[in-house]
Amino acid sequence: MITHLEHGSDKLSNYITTLSRFPASKVGPSLLSIIESAMDGVIIIDAARQIVLVNQKVERMFGYPARHLLDKSIDILLPPRLCTEQGRRIDRFTTARAHGRRTRLGLRGVHANGEQLSLNVSLTRIAVHGEPFVTLIVHSMTAERNAIEARRRTVRPSELRKWAASSQLASEVEKRRFSKKLYDDIGQRLSVLKLDLDWLENRLPTTSTGVPARVAQMQGLLDNVITMTKSMASALRPPLLDDFGLLPAVEWMVENFQKKTSICCIVESHGLPISLGEAIDSAIFRVIQEALANIEKHSSASNARIVFSQAASQLDVMIQDDGIGMAGGSENKPGCYGLITMQERIFVLGGTISIGNIKPHGVLIHASVPIEPLATSEPHSHSPLPRL
Repeated sequence: MITHLEHGSDKLSNYITTLSRFPASKVGPSLLSIIESAMDGVIIIDAARQIVLVNQKVERMFGYPARHLLDKSIDILLPPRLCTEQGRRIDRFTTARAHGRRTRLGLRGVHANGEQLSLNVSLTRIAVHGEPFVTLIVHSMTAERNAIEARRRTVRPSELRKWAASSQLASEVEKRRFSKKLYDDIGQRLSVLKLDLDWLENRLPTTSTGVPARVAQMQGLLDNVITMTKSMASALRPPLLDDFGLLPAVEWMVENFQKKTSICCIVESHGLPISLGEAIDSAIFRVIQEALANIEKHSSASNARIVFSQAASQLDVMIQDDGIGMAGGSENKPGCYGLITMQERIFVLGGTISIGNIKPHGVLIHASVPIEPLATSEPHSHSPLPRL
């Protein structure tokens, strides 16, 4: 007995292609729902095993456009050497007398490019407008295995570093763009507004009561906004880093750090070139910026020291303070990503970084990066810098 589907006037969607002789207008809502919601390929064949309906998943799975499949034997999708045997298996199901039977078969298929496919096929007999058909729900095990294999494919460390370095560089470019916007656009407009307030203040009548004081208050507020805008722009990306290189930018940062915290901080450099390349300049600057922020917030230090040294093709940077040191597990504290970020910035350059307490007290951060980081597949080893 063949399973009958209720008749209806539902129309098949544009994602499904049928032969004109297939009574699509008589397809009931149950079959229509199955076809349209299927995550797998759907093929309907008639009693002669001729294809009368396919969905887009079948087109993608086998590499054929629908017009090349319709009115063709299902054999077109089977390997020639297995076509006869697999065709018999389908015929046995089609002609079986079992009541309401449906079955599942493991079949071999063939892509338009000749690639062999491993298929899991569910077959169901249906009747549309009194005519018998067979619905095949086709799941490609080959595509699933290929997807799993692609997800498991090992990526070389050097490729990961290149991607991470590109991501960091893109972030720095974006910060530079916002910084320039703050400086050149918003900053200039605020400066023009301040000049207008100066002009207004000089032209106020001396007899005005309370107005000069209000204008002076506005000028003070505007001065604060201008200062905050410049500070935000510098924090995003100091122009010194792009215009003069790493060392002047670090010296500027240290000068502001000392003014803000009253912590004495010195910078020592030994033959440091003006620029080491944008990737290294940006990464080292951000590492030092994060280190100084940690010293300010957590160290209770009185003194700090930053030392640059270069030997052959390697740059060493050391940041040391004489504070209370780090508490155990600081690097894993929830919500604190500064230390992890510092490590990532150095690792993607093919370098190494160590962060730890030193005796008698304080913290030492020692970073080493190769001058040409992405040409090296493994991180450089280095000899420790002399203890301060």
